[in-house]
This record gives sequence, structure tokens and C-alpha cells, in this order.
Amino acid sequence: MAPVVAWILLALGGCSSSTKAAAGSSADASAIPSRSGGASGGTGTGSGNGHPGADAGAGPIGLDGAPSTGGAMATGGAMAAAGGATSSTGGQAATGGASAFGGKTAGADGGVSPYGGSTRPAPDASVPCAVSIAPADRPDFLSLLPGDTSNLTVKGTIAWGSSAPTLPDWQWTVRGPDGTPLAITSIPTTDQTTSIAKFPLLVPGWYSISVSVSSSCTNSVWAYAAKPQEVSQAYFIRILPPPAGSADSSQTCNTSGPSRWCPSQDAVPSDEPRFMLQAGQARQYNVSLMPGHAVSIDPVAVAQPDPKAFPPVAVPSYVRVSLRGSSWTFDGASSSNQPLRALLDPNLTYDILVVPQPDPATKIFPPFLVSKGAQAFQPSDFDVAAGVTLKGTLSGPSGPAAGARLLLRVDANSPVTLPLPSTVGSADATGSYSLRASAGALFSAVVMPPPGTSLPQVTITNGIDLQATANGAILDHIDFTWNAISTTTLTLAVLLSDNSAPAANVTVRLQSQDGALPDAGVLTLASAPAGAAWGSVRREGTTDANGSIVFPDIPKIAYQLTLIPPSDLAGAAIFSGSIDLSLAAASITRALNLGHKVTLSGHLYPADATGGARLVATDTGTDVLASTISTLVDSDGSYRFQADPGRTYRFSVEPAAGKKLPSRVPLYGVATTDQDTPPQDRTVPAGLRVSGIVSFNGPPVAGAIVQAYCTELGIADCLNPGSSGENLPPPLVEVATQPDGSYELYLLDPGGGVPLL
Repeated sequence: MAPVVAWILLALGGCSSSTKAAAGSSADASAIPSRSGGASGGTGTGSGNGHPGADAGAGPIGLDGAPSTGGAMATGGAMAAAGGATSSTGGQAATGGASAFGGKTAGADGGVSPYGGSTRPAPDASVPCAVSIAPADRPDFLSLLPGDTSNLTVKGTIAWGSSAPTLPDWQWTVRGPDGTPLAITSIPTTDQTTSIAKFPLLVPGWYSISVSVSSSCTNSVWAYAAKPQEVSQAYFIRILPPPAGSADSSQTCNTSGPSRWCPSQDAVPSDEPRFMLQAGQARQYNVSLMPGHAVSIDPVAVAQPDPKAFPPVAVPSYVRVSLRGSSWTFDGASSSNQPLRALLDPNLTYDILVVPQPDPATKIFPPFLVSKGAQAFQPSDFDVAAGVTLKGTLSGPSGPAAGARLLLRVDANSPVTLPLPSTVGSADATGSYSLRASAGALFSAVVMPPPGTSLPQVTITNGIDLQATANGAILDHIDFTWNAISTTTLTLAVLLSDNSAPAANVTVRLQSQDGALPDAGVLTLASAPAGAAWGSVRREGTTDANGSIVFPDIPKIAYQLTLIPPSDLAGAAIFSGSIDLSLAAASITRALNLGHKVTLSGHLYPADATGGARLVATDTGTDVLASTISTLVDSDGSYRFQADPGRTYRFSVEPAAGKKLPSRVPLYGVATTDQDTPPQDRTVPAGLRVSGIVSFNGPPVAGAIVQAYCTELGIADCLNPGSSGENLPPPLVEVATQPDGSYELYLLDPGGGVPLL
């Protein structure tokens, strides 16, 4: 893939290495999503624009990372365009944060505040102090399960508003369904603006939870613990047609005559986004796969102004297909020799993004978006257009910004599920650039500075309006100039947690805090300003043998700072804090200490079901690459491992074989402090059997893939079907149908209980 095209694709929000097939769609020959690579191109049909019949279609689309909002440069040098900044490792952008109340305040001298990235309600100057109450170990206060070992952990967080911050006096009160006060266990935190409390859920009913930090700063909520038999749970079930190369040998395709039967080529996936399980009740679920509607995606350039002047010319293109109202997408490509064949559910609506990839020396076409019901797509929908040409200059405070880049982007806006980018405009030695964008849209602009400069990346929201501009138009004098920004040179000396020695080979990341750079430049359209230019800065490096690192010429603003020790530095842990350089001198030096590991321990019950399982803890922070730790659960259900302080982890369990449980059980996580965490005990519910038959036009289907996903909000490893574009989590369980079309799997019993052994 051409580097510029990869750069545009990452601007869409990234494409993970796990291919995501569109719900209700499949790539050529019903390509099956793989968690380790792209979708197979499958078999071409040879249809459209005189393309000859061909062998395999487009192969995998491989991208090197998926930045989050405010993301960073992915491995391989492709940059995210959604407000991110440069990074040589593909890490995601930090989210920013505030200084920890009671810690060392990040002040004008550039002091560092530990755990400055914690999330808290934004203060509202029009109201006095407010305190929120939220569940700390589950997504909401409804359908909780009571029992002898069941507890609820809650977290209070202060937003001071117009009140002057004071030392809070946290007082929790919890009453059970009969009004009796319950015993409360306080869990220490490093931030005095938060408090965590735990109490037992022994019986069904409503629980009253109240908290007070002062006479004028209080709140209360209700939580409901249901009877086990009243509880239900929604899962997302997806059944994929068998891969063409792995269908059961006793079930070969019949592709000739009127009795054609070939589910691997003709069937589309079946999705059930709200597959309901009732507590204690196994379920039979039979599915008949539906024949798909084939759409030939064959982008072509037609003659202008007379389309009949000469035959259309095929334009090789990257294609992303997304189902409306779903998080599922499918990536593929057309070529000069054949179109991309997408098999879609005939009853559903899709968004199709086309990114033309012609020879840039001869033609340039902008990406475009087509949205229709599957049966409404026409070949002419994929005719490429010249788009709108935008020209101008990119300049720094002292002159042309050679090497700077400009990208326009329309964010996905419901019901449309995909963003729409432009091509990339790169500034030459005079600062001049040119790019193409689709007509008829309102674009935001993202400006990337030349590599190696101190200039920030800049975003101007909805700054360029092409809604009334026709294809073929040329707009001149779309200019951007960076404002002069005061800078400093920051030197950090990193030591081990006990100050005993310098810490070498530590990765240091600086990310500007949200809103720290509100006036980074000026975008003008024919000399008229086009909107606020918000800047963001990201820097990264590694400490030398003396534990030192220098960041020259960085803007004097507030940053989130993260220290990540090498894996071979025993006992060393991540440090995260904030540092404010707003009033720093021309140079500033600070000494910092790495954190020290803390212990996470507890039990997974019942031990006879969890013994031998692997417990995995994943760091949910966005300032580090995905970091996981794991351990085997002992025969008595106990576990113990070392973790980083001041982080939030999510847990998942991979039970041993034969336990009649899903292959992966997501659990709620834990927030660590700088002390060993009190034992965290969890109960793994029993498994409920789900079974059925998969068929297609009558006969059973062997080799179909049955996947089950949790859909609960608040758990990172669960799917949110209504959120478009999110990365595909691993399924709870995945099985293939037997030669008779049957399958059997186990999902978690919503009512808890003892796992079936």
C-alpha cells in the first residue's frame, strides 16, 4: 500500500490488524474475519467495465496501527490525522488530566504531579461543589447479584465548581433493603478528591448509597440487587458462512444448474445483536443463513464532459464497507483487472468508502462515500470524480513550512458510520500545496508540522465548507500559518524509585493536555479566518545511560508525562503525572522517579472451576501501548501478581479446558494505588448451554463459524453494537458447526451459580 494511502486510512480512525467483516456482509467468497490478519480477497467475478474473469480478488489490507482520538503516528511512519502527533512507536495519545489534589501541584515552575491523568467531572463555575457516585467494578447500579460473597464497590469524585477546594471529609452511608445500615470498607486512594468504598450485597432489593464531603457537598443514589431468577443478559451472536477452503469434505458446493447450493460463496453472516439468556435456562438457537446480494464495487473514471467519448478506465481503489448502526466493517480492494465483490445482506443499509489509488503521476481523485441499501447500489455509484481542488500555502512563523501536510476530514455523523477524508496536501519548498476533496461536504482541517520542528499539530473544526461547491472547482488561497509559540528545553533525570541509581532505557512520553494550546495558528480562506486552531504536541524519547533525556524547543504549556521502564528492569513500574511548563524559563531540569511495582491478589471463586485458569490483567491507559500481565490461578482459587501503581486494569479469565464455560470470561477491573491492593475476590458465574443447527436453503451447513460476544457497556472487552468503528474485541467463545450443522457452546449464566464441571 502506498504510504500516502496508508496515511489517509489511519486518518479514518485506523484499521486494526484484526480484520472486521461487515455484519451481514462478506468479502469475495464470504471471507471470514481473522484475528491475526486481513480478510481473504476470495474469488473475482469478472463483472463490470470489461474486466476479464480473474482468479483471487484483492488480498489482505494490512495497516500498522490504530490511533485513538488524538492518536499518534503508527509504526511505519503513518500519521493519524484526528488531532494526534508524532511517535516512533505507534503509541496512542495520552488523554491529559489534572493534578492530584493533595499531591505535589503542577505549578509554574514545572513541578510534576503524580497520577495527574485521572478522570473527574469538569468543574462548573456556576454551581458549588458537586460529588458524583459511580460503580467502580461494574457499568451501572441495576441487576446486581446478591449473595454471601457478593459486594459492590463505589467511587465518589469531587468537582469543586465555584467552591474553594478544601480537605474533604468523606463520609459514606449505605442502607440495605430493610433500612439497616451496612458495614463499609474504605479502599485507600492517592487522590483526596476521590474515595472508594465497598459494602456487601447479601439480599435482593434496593440499596441506598449516600456520600458527604462537607455540609454543602453531598449526593445519594440507589442500587438494585435482583433475585437471580429475574436476571437476564444480552449477548451478540454472529454466525459466519464456512470459509471456502475449510468447509467439511462431506459438504461440497454444488455450483451448477438450478440446484446450486454453496453457503461459502452465496450466504451472508447472520447477526443477533440481542440474544437474550435468562438465568438458569439453557437455550436452543437454530439459524438459517440468508442468500446475499452481490455488489460489484468497480471504481472507474469516465470521460468528461461526454462519458461516451472513450471507454471508462478502471481506478484501483481501497474500499471499506460498513453496516449502518453497527461497529462492523470490512476492508478490501479493487484492482485494474477486476472489481471487489461484496456480498451484502439484501435487507440492510451500508456505507461504502472508496479511496482511489491511481498512479499519482497521471491522476489524483479524492476519496468518496456512497450510502444505500444493499440492493440499491448501481455501477455508476462508484464512478470517481475530480472533486474540488484546494491550493494554498502552509507557513511557519518565519516562512514557508516545507514538508508540512494538510488533510481534510468529515467525521462520522449518525447515521453515517464512516468518516470521509481528502487526499493529503504536502508543502513544497515554497510552502505551496494542493489536495483534492469530495464536493458537497463540510470538512475539518488537520495540519501536521514538518518533521523535526517544534511546531504543534493543529485541528480546525468544520473550517472548510464545500457543501455548495461543484466537482471540478478550484479554490485558491486556502492558507495556514502557525503562530509564534514560546518554547523551552526540558531536561529530565530519571532515577529508580529508591533513588539508588539512574534509570537507563526508560521510554518518556510527553502529551499536551487537552485545551493547553488554543491559538496555535490561523487558517484563512481568501484571507478570511476560518475558525479556532487548536494545537497538540507529542514528544517521545529514551533515557541514556545516565538516566537523562532532553526535549528541546517544546511549547511552554501543560503536559501529561509518562515514564515506561524497560521490561528487564526488575521491580520498576510506570510513572504517570502532569507537568506545567507555562511559565518555565528558557531551559528547565527536573528529576523524576520511576514507580515501584505493587501486588494485586485475591481469589476467583469457585476454586474447583477456576483452578488452573489464566487470569489476564490489561492496562486500560491510553498513554502506553497495550500492556498485559497474567498469572495462573492456584488450585484454591487464589492469584497474585505484580502491577504498576496508579493504573486501571481490566481482568479477564481464560478457564481451563472442560469447565463448560466460555473460553474467555471478562471481569471488572481494579484501580491500583502506590500501595499493595487489598485482595480482589471475584466469582465466575456458571455456564449455560447454547446449542442449535445452522442451515442454508434447507440443508445443514458444516464448518460455519459461531461467535458469541458480550455486549455489556463499561467493559472494554465487550462489544457495543451501536458504536461504529470500534475495534473488534475477541469473542467470548468461537466454535465451528459439525458435519450435521450442529454446534454447542457455553455462555455465562446471568444468575450466577456454580459452574458445571
